[in-house]
Amino acid sequence: MTGYKEHLLVLCLFLVLVFIFTVPFAVHADDAVISSHVDNLLNVWILSWDGHALVTSPTNLFQANMNYPSPDSLAYSEGLFSLALVAAPISWITGNAVFAYNFVSLVGFALCAYAMYLLVKYLTRNRPAAFLAGVFFAFVPYHFSTIVHVHVSLYFLQPLIILFLFRYFDEGKPRFLVGLGIAFTAQALMSWYQLAFSSIPIGLFFLWRIISPRRKEYARYLLYTVGVLVLCMLVVIPFALPYFRLHRNIPEEESEPAIKVIASAKSGDFFRVLPQNYFYDKLGFLKTGSPGEGNALFPGFLIFPLAALALVLVFSRRKRGGADREDKEEPPAEADDGAGNDTPDASPDSYVEESLQSGPPPASPDPVPRRDYFVFFVVLGLICFVLSLGPEPHGVSNILYKALHKLPIYGFVRFPVRYHIMVLISLAVTAGYGATWLYGWVERRKKKVWAAAAVSAVAVLMILEFLVVSLPYTGVAVGSAVPQVYRDLANIEGAVVVEAPMPEVANSVVFEDPITLNYGSLDNTFLSALREQDATYFSIYHWKPLLNGMSGYYPLFYRRALVEMLAFPAPRALTFLRGAGVNHIVMHWDYYPPGKRDEVRELLENSPGATLVEDYADGLSLYELDELETAMVTGITSNVYVPESASPGSSFSASLVIFNPSGEPFLNTDESRQHLDVEWREAGGEVVKSEETYFYAPFFIMVEEGAVAPFMLNAPSDGGDYDLVLTATDGLLEGTTWKDKVLVEEVEAVDSGQSIEGSLQFAPLISGIGPPDANGSGDTMLRLHPGEVFSLEMEAANDGSTQWERERSSIEGSVAITAVWTREGDPDYEMVQQGMLPGDISPGQFTAFPIALQSPTEAGSYTLTLRLNCLAVTYIGDPIVIPVTVSREVSVPQPVP
Repeated sequence: MTGYKEHLLVLCLFLVLVFIFTVPFAVHADDAVISSHVDNLLNVWILSWDGHALVTSPTNLFQANMNYPSPDSLAYSEGLFSLALVAAPISWITGNAVFAYNFVSLVGFALCAYAMYLLVKYLTRNRPAAFLAGVFFAFVPYHFSTIVHVHVSLYFLQPLIILFLFRYFDEGKPRFLVGLGIAFTAQALMSWYQLAFSSIPIGLFFLWRIISPRRKEYARYLLYTVGVLVLCMLVVIPFALPYFRLHRNIPEEESEPAIKVIASAKSGDFFRVLPQNYFYDKLGFLKTGSPGEGNALFPGFLIFPLAALALVLVFSRRKRGGADREDKEEPPAEADDGAGNDTPDASPDSYVEESLQSGPPPASPDPVPRRDYFVFFVVLGLICFVLSLGPEPHGVSNILYKALHKLPIYGFVRFPVRYHIMVLISLAVTAGYGATWLYGWVERRKKKVWAAAAVSAVAVLMILEFLVVSLPYTGVAVGSAVPQVYRDLANIEGAVVVEAPMPEVANSVVFEDPITLNYGSLDNTFLSALREQDATYFSIYHWKPLLNGMSGYYPLFYRRALVEMLAFPAPRALTFLRGAGVNHIVMHWDYYPPGKRDEVRELLENSPGATLVEDYADGLSLYELDELETAMVTGITSNVYVPESASPGSSFSASLVIFNPSGEPFLNTDESRQHLDVEWREAGGEVVKSEETYFYAPFFIMVEEGAVAPFMLNAPSDGGDYDLVLTATDGLLEGTTWKDKVLVEEVEAVDSGQSIEGSLQFAPLISGIGPPDANGSGDTMLRLHPGEVFSLEMEAANDGSTQWERERSSIEGSVAITAVWTREGDPDYEMVQQGMLPGDISPGQFTAFPIALQSPTEAGSYTLTLRLNCLAVTYIGDPIVIPVTVSREVSVPQPVP
């Protein structure tokens, strides 16, 4: 069988196998997703948004509706553009985005097997062996452990890229170069991970050809291939720019994900399978993972004897006169012998003659797989195996990994374990070579049909070994099952939506610095992701801007929203929403414990500016928020804070201290870095040092509150008195200039053994809160809503002889204000937070600045104790003790709407 019938049959066989492996989920592909909603519904949303933007506003592709008002929100995850071109028409025709997503995912599984079939068939000229390799590549446990991440699991383009590359250099036909360009571009537009991975075999192949004795003959093909890849990258670059734009603006602590990797391959992972693997589950001694974890790296038992047979095949070929040198390395053109193998369709002389005319080195008439290609895949597999181990496997520095990840594209790889995809390519090819040896061994003793049967039997055994039974799946509301509130939102012009309650922040100690908030700060990470991705998914039914969202990155404004929404529906939280432009709230009453629902509803309905639109039968309600005037940037004041002294050549902390004296709340939605030009001037005005630094402008400052915007500076290497001039070159404060003085001289650090002394007190004229009496009691009291963020203005004096550093290479020795909450009548309760200093504070320096704290989330009577703390070294000065009442019924002054 040749031509399209062969390919159609093979593809159908793989589709049938995918159905068998995924049933009963496969019959629910229209209203369910594998495993849980997490990540799956994010991908449904991505594919849907791509299709939506394609027909509405292609130039705003990356300005997706999730995580309003943050820019480029599509760039928080993979764009999946190639997959969207397939999924979008299916979604438009069926009206079911979930089915479109599942269709792409399941067919993509079959395409993985089919692509490997094509590659191994070309390498071995043996269909049964190629089919076995496809079975391995598609149904190995790792593939199913990544099934909820389509940008990882749909790796079918990787074998095609290698196949087109090989065939172009072997045969010199332009159609293979075109195929390479299309496959490479589609791969890049689907997943940046896959782009990074595919560059490794391409680079390895180029290196192989460059050091080849026939490199001069390959030079033209190398040049053409590089040219095509450059053209491909020109197509890809516009899609990559938003990712680089985002990368330039995220905090430096988060801008090197390759260093702060999330998941590397561990030794135990190579003995891990899924609990749904029927055969392995019966054995019972292998470790198990779950679909979505991506760490089930066990390759199966059959691969080991097949690998041994592959070694026999490639290293015993000289005895049979097989070609194993580069001067005979090109496979012949295909012709079917009717028995499952492909044989040459021309004589050796014809290949020589053709090579003289077209350029590529001559092809071998020997149908036996070549040794050099086998060695290529072995080297590829070993390289990627080492890369999958991450930067420091078992505490040993991975030099190869660290060297490669200094390059830009690899710096985005946060999951080194995913390099295992390329290891699987190597193993699949190895399996194909081993099956080819088995085929030949049986053929020499029996007929071809027996040889095909033998290899097919091994493929069946591999299917049984890998068989997955009853993959878990979760239902998804589609069509008429989608809550009515989302259809109603679609008809509200100008709606900007938040779904409440938002995830709760827990275990975070610095509430004024949103950089400290991440997934680990959430009270229940999985539940939070589940609810946020539900909200994101349902937004495809209205496409209104949505404050919620959950993906691979936390935008800074969203982090601020999480902090403020912890007190929802307190007046401050509603002020934040209204100031941000949010005008509709979808309430999920079932997210609250039963005893809290009525309380929250009463508070929300009695809140000025909030109006109930409709209650729905499914436990949802829709509220409308009135608009709220916010302060202009001209209504805030800002001062620069710098330490009075700094050591020569040292880095030190400084900040802008920003206050809002206006009668309206100030709200900023600009998340980009705000840059400062810095000049160090001598007494005569000569600039001796220039530098650039940046800060993030505060996102929300209530009336008569303040905030600190920290940044770093670098002192000149020469001592002396300097005038420091800072100018904002962009952002909210563009054009504003601040001046101060810094003495550059040697300053003692807190670990020098010198004295650490000082004091902390209120700045009453700013905060409006009088200092407590000498006994720490008195009538001073804060009245706050549960979870409410609030600002206190403090004064700190460094009376010792050492520099207080806000930031150090290690936490030990840095100075902060420690805030300890204790609860009346509960001796076991304690909650610790921190307030940041405005910067390093020099010996003898006195400064006033605001700190941000957050009240406990449960009502009650508390004591808040504030104290300067040289962390892990000593407390500084006397504490400040403040009685606090936390209640949803307290009256907090608010600006007039």
